[in-house]
Amino acid sequence: MKRTICKALHWSGLVLFFLWSGNVSAQAVNGEHQRSYYFDAADQDMPYRLYIPESYDPAADNPLVVALHGYGGDQNYFFNARADLPALLEQHGLVFVAPMGLAIDGWYGAPLNVPGDAPRSGGDDTPTPGRTPEEETQYRALSEQDVLNVIDMVRRDYRIDPDRIYLMGHSMGGYGTWWLGQKHADLWAAIAPMSGVLPDLDYHLPRLQGVPVHVSIGGDENPAWVEASRQQVETMKAMGMETGYFEPEGESHGSMIAPTVPRALEFLSRYSKD
Repeated sequence: MKRTICKALHWSGLVLFFLWSGNVSAQAVNGEHQRSYYFDAADQDMPYRLYIPESYDPAADNPLVVALHGYGGDQNYFFNARADLPALLEQHGLVFVAPMGLAIDGWYGAPLNVPGDAPRSGGDDTPTPGRTPEEETQYRALSEQDVLNVIDMVRRDYRIDPDRIYLMGHSMGGYGTWWLGQKHADLWAAIAPMSGVLPDLDYHLPRLQGVPVHVSIGGDENPAWVEASRQQVETMKAMGMETGYFEPEGESHGSMIAPTVPRALEFLSRYSKD
C-alpha cells in the first residue's frame, strides 16, 4: 500500500514538474506568438498576438503595451501597419500584446454614444451593428472583458512591471483607448489614442489627470476631427495634464498609423507610475 502511494506521488510529481517546466519554457521564447484562449462568456476561442523582446528578463519587471485594433481589424492590425514593429519594440524593450477585443466591431466596452451617429474620421458613415441596444451593450462588454482577460494572462505568464503598463489604439481602438483609459485609469502609466476623437464626447478627463496622454490624428483626416484633437490637447494642457500631440502632414485615417506608431511607443516608454 505504501509503495503504491509512493509511486503515485512520484508520478504526480513528475507530471507537475513537466507541466511547470513546459510553462517556463514557453515563457522563455522571445519573438512573436499567435495565441488563443477559450473565452467562456463568449463561448469561443479568442486569439491574441504577443511579442516578447530579446531584452525580456524573467527576473525583472518588464514594460507592457496593450494595443487595440481599429474597426474591421484583428490582432494583427499593428503588425500589418508596421512591418518593422518588432524592431521598434526591441528598441524600447517592450512586451506587446494585441487582443482581438471579441470581434472586428467590439468597441472595447465603449458606450453606445461612441461613436454614435457621427461620421468617422476617415469620412465614412458609422457602420450599423444590426443588434438591439441591449445586445450591443452586452457585445461591447464582452469586448472589454476580452482585453482585460488577455492582460491578466500576460501578467500571469510573464514578469510585467505594474507601474509600466501602457494602452494604445487606432480609430475604434482609439475610442477604446479613451474609454478603457479613463475607466481603468489606475492600471495605465500612459495612453496613446490614435484617430479616435469626437468633439462632442465626454472623455471623463479628470479621471485621467495623472495619466500622460499622447493624441494623434492624420493631417488629411476629417477637418472637424483634426480641430477637435487640437482642442482636446489644449484642454488637457490647461488642466495641467502631461500630453503629447502628433499630426502627420498629408496622412489619411489609415496611412497615419505607420508614422505615428514610433512616436506613440517613444512617448509611452518615457513614463512610469512611480
